[in-house]
Amino acid sequence: MNYRECGSLRFSEVGVGCYSLAEVYGRKDLDEFARMIRRAYELGVTFFDTADAYGDAESILGRVVRDFRGAIHIATKVGVVSGASMDLSPARVKRACEESLTRLGTDYIDLYQVHFDDPKTPVEDVVGALEDLVASGKIRHYGVGHLPAEKIARYVEVGRPFSVLMELSAAARDARSKLLPVCRRHRMAAIAFSTTGRGILTGAIREGHVFPDGDIRHYDPLFQREQFRSALRVAARLADVGRRYGKTPAQAAIAWVLAQPGVVSALTGPSSVPHL
Repeated sequence: MNYRECGSLRFSEVGVGCYSLAEVYGRKDLDEFARMIRRAYELGVTFFDTADAYGDAESILGRVVRDFRGAIHIATKVGVVSGASMDLSPARVKRACEESLTRLGTDYIDLYQVHFDDPKTPVEDVVGALEDLVASGKIRHYGVGHLPAEKIARYVEVGRPFSVLMELSAAARDARSKLLPVCRRHRMAAIAFSTTGRGILTGAIREGHVFPDGDIRHYDPLFQREQFRSALRVAARLADVGRRYGKTPAQAAIAWVLAQPGVVSALTGPSSVPHL
């Protein structure tokens, strides 16, 4: 495993995300997920990303990493109350942080991230709450995710965000022109998710693929009509590149993300040891 540094944090280039525990890709075997986390650590993964909105993901991750907590970085998120409802009021941010600390079984969070925008709460109020959490030692850094460039710029004006969490893959490249320049300009870490295009760049998904019940890819725009056909063309091109270097399509997809300036870690979403 290779590592990249940003500020006081040292990231494994490949990180593991826990989004699948929200059952967005169907039900998962929790025991196998725990084995996967342990194996990822054995292979050198030191960055694990979760959220308070991912079902029991925080509790599961916290139990699994208890014995090696000090050797890894944990990122989690705040803001989602229920469904698409957001609350980033200072009281909610501080209360949610305490709840996440309890579920994770830790006394600090390495990176606490704004999950989505809450237009009802001024950015100054959100930043004030996050800075209080830094001052109290409950979080080491804070970042933002799923925000447009202009809103990120506002966070930079009034605070010191450490990172931007962004969807980035060879099939979903908008962040390359819209967000990565912002990160470079303000020296923020770029953390990429869905780096294999939610599986479409691995070679395992083809025209006519049938997803299991409950899988969000049934209605994900990337898997609809021309976007889907375009992503399949990108997948075929990456597979060709991978073959030239003796690498799998997934390895080629992740390497593309890591080649983008400013990216410190490419999050992957395995749910089993073979998948990892």
